[in-house]
Amino acid sequence: MERKWKERYSQKFRRRAVARMNACDNIVRLSRELGLSRTLLYKWRCRLEPPDAQVEGTVSTQNSRESRLRREVNKLKRLLADKTLEVDFFRSASQKVEARRQQSDIFGEKASTTKFEMPLQGRMSIERMCQSAQVSRAGFYRYLNCRAPEEEDMTVRSAIQEIALERVRHYGYRRVTAELRRRGMMVNHKRVARMMRTDNLLTIQNRELRQVTGRDRELEIYLNLASRMNLRGPNQLWIADITYIRLKAEFVYLAVVLDAFSRKVVGWSLDRSLQARLPTSALEKAIMSRQPPPGLVHHSDQGVQYRCAGYMQALRDHRMVASISRPGYPYDNASCESFMKTLKREEIYARDYRDLEHLLESVEGFIENYYNRCRLHSALGYCPPEEFENESEGRNGDARFGAATMRVFKTLTGSQN
Repeated sequence: MERKWKERYSQKFRRRAVARMNACDNIVRLSRELGLSRTLLYKWRCRLEPPDAQVEGTVSTQNSRESRLRREVNKLKRLLADKTLEVDFFRSASQKVEARRQQSDIFGEKASTTKFEMPLQGRMSIERMCQSAQVSRAGFYRYLNCRAPEEEDMTVRSAIQEIALERVRHYGYRRVTAELRRRGMMVNHKRVARMMRTDNLLTIQNRELRQVTGRDRELEIYLNLASRMNLRGPNQLWIADITYIRLKAEFVYLAVVLDAFSRKVVGWSLDRSLQARLPTSALEKAIMSRQPPPGLVHHSDQGVQYRCAGYMQALRDHRMVASISRPGYPYDNASCESFMKTLKREEIYARDYRDLEHLLESVEGFIENYYNRCRLHSALGYCPPEEFENESEGRNGDARFGAATMRVFKTLTGSQN
């Protein structure tokens, strides 16, 4: 073993290894074949072939010259790659500075976030970037920790205030977060809530409504079909409801009809009376605007306006199937109840109305121009109802998307006592 070790590290073996090292192109593969480290091979070459020493023999001189030229070429290649990387970095940085100079406002992906700043360094490390710019790493991190968060906070806060002023509907922090992400700004909802609380943008409070009791239970009750339906497209299930709105001198009433698939308001009516003509007018507007196919399910609560003979006759004339909730069970009508809450929180309670005409104009603008087209709906993946219908139509190819399906109760089988 000792003899083998002496032969392996003898002078003759070293010269032979250095000669193979000068002749080969892959030092890593050679080191693996010899079972030696690259550092040891380089040490042997430096000892046996000094740069300034004159080596005897034509072959040794030629190998030494080739190895020296090869090292110089590799050194120049590395230097050229480093300079090219630095030039690309400074070019991208100058383009960003010029774009910021030309564009006065910062919007969306142009926000000065750390996530947007860091890709500019490309393949360069922070140390290399600081060496190229001739600044210290400590100075760079002090600048980043002190200035970048301040600019980012100002940008995010400005965008939040812009959304609040643009919508005028007092979005909650969840919808503001969704809107910011749609614009390309990746922010956390807790951070948005904190900023909105600081700027006093979370001021809308719920009003506690009185519960209505003593319902009439003598009229005919229809089956509750809404809770068993799996919707595949629009115009398969409509949900209707009525609410009251208090003005300075009177109460007025609003009836709406929603498409349960997209939560879009397809018909609505506003009147001073709670008679059956109020929901009937909303139903007629919905039929006129949507032209639903036969077999559509119309769901409502047990209000007398929806169970009266006139309203039921209107449903039969248009070949609709009536569906009514159970007493004291409003969950099947939750989509319509949620719309009423949104309407009152974001429109009714936020304004003062002179008369019914003023209220009619505001409600029309809220439903037609804002709720159906612009407002982000949490149940739709934070999409407006019309956009959700258009995207669903694009994915499925047809506006009908196929017929709805119905869930049935499973029969429990087993031994009976």
